[in-house]
Amino acid sequence: MTVGKKHPASYRDPAGFIFEYGDKFYRQVNQSYAAHYDLLKNSGLYEQLVKEKKIIAHTEIDQCLTDNTEWYKTLLPEQLSFISYPYEWCFSQWKDAALLTLSIVKTSVLHGMILKDATPFNIQFVKGSPVLIDTLSFETYDAAKPWIAYRQFVECFIAPLLLARYQTPELLKSFQVFPEGIPLKILTKLLPL
Repeated sequence: MTVGKKHPASYRDPAGFIFEYGDKFYRQVNQSYAAHYDLLKNSGLYEQLVKEKKIIAHTEIDQCLTDNTEWYKTLLPEQLSFISYPYEWCFSQWKDAALLTLSIVKTSVLHGMILKDATPFNIQFVKGSPVLIDTLSFETYDAAKPWIAYRQFVECFIAPLLLARYQTPELLKSFQVFPEGIPLKILTKLLPL
């Protein structure tokens, strides 16, 4: 039996990974993420976000298609015909992606979850609208802790938008140099007083 081939760009998240099997892309959910994934599904959050077209829909496959021993679930997401990258977006796309991220955070908290990361690389535009493509970006919300992805949100969304607004939209391309987000010390030097 052939096994799915892990995508080389999917290596950082211990919760799971993207892999190719046949002519489709799948996502493996690892055992370490099982409780968070179950909460995402059982809390109604996933269903609400799909209904509102804020997250890409997926089908659960009850079969391990990789040789990875950490397997918990296999997801077959809606397949996208085109992938764009944030540094290719215009100002309004960045703004729409940022607003989507904040909307998802607000909805998540109401379901006992929160986004653990806030990178524009987790957003794609489907039929002109932004949609979250990373199902494993959610974790259980702890009201006693600040939003762990806040700094990432500021460096990945607010910083590029401020530079585009107060300097030049061409600075949105600087995300190629700073794919983890524009450091705040650089941002402050580039913004007018």
